[in-house]
Order: sequence, then C-alpha cells, then structure tokens
Amino acid sequence: MQLFVKLSDLHTLNVVGSETVANIKQQVATLEGLSAPDIAMYCHGRPLEDDETISVYAEEQSTLNVEVRLLGGTVTVI
Repeated sequence: MQLFVKLSDLHTLNVVGSETVANIKQQVATLEGLSAPDIAMYCHGRPLEDDETISVYAEEQSTLNVEVRLLGGTVTVI
C-alpha cells in the first residue's frame, strides 16, 4: 500500500496493511530526524493509535498528516 506522509516535506511510503502505526511513525521519524514518541499522526482528521494496524485507518494512497508534539509548561519572564 502506498501512503503519502505530510510533515515538513511530502514523503511517499510503501507499507503493508498489517504494519502498525508505531512502525510507520518510526519510519517517518527516521526520515525527518525526529523521535517517534514526539510524533502525532492523523488520517482524515482522526488521530492514529500506535497499536493499531494502518489498514484500520487508511486506504491505498491516503495522506497521513504528521505533527510534532511540543512540550508545554510555564514561561517565566525575567
């Protein structure tokens, strides 16, 4: 199955429908130089769960949107 992954660039991944979302996140993390746990992945606006297979969410030539989770917290101005 061919998927398009959109983050800073558009990547094309060839995956098997039985691959988990966690495996695909790892591929994207390697391509973008990120950490897999910092990635949030969406298909049709729906967040993807790491333990599910990609075939649950996506069809052939679907586009997955990827966001990088940002650390939050208090900002102290000195």
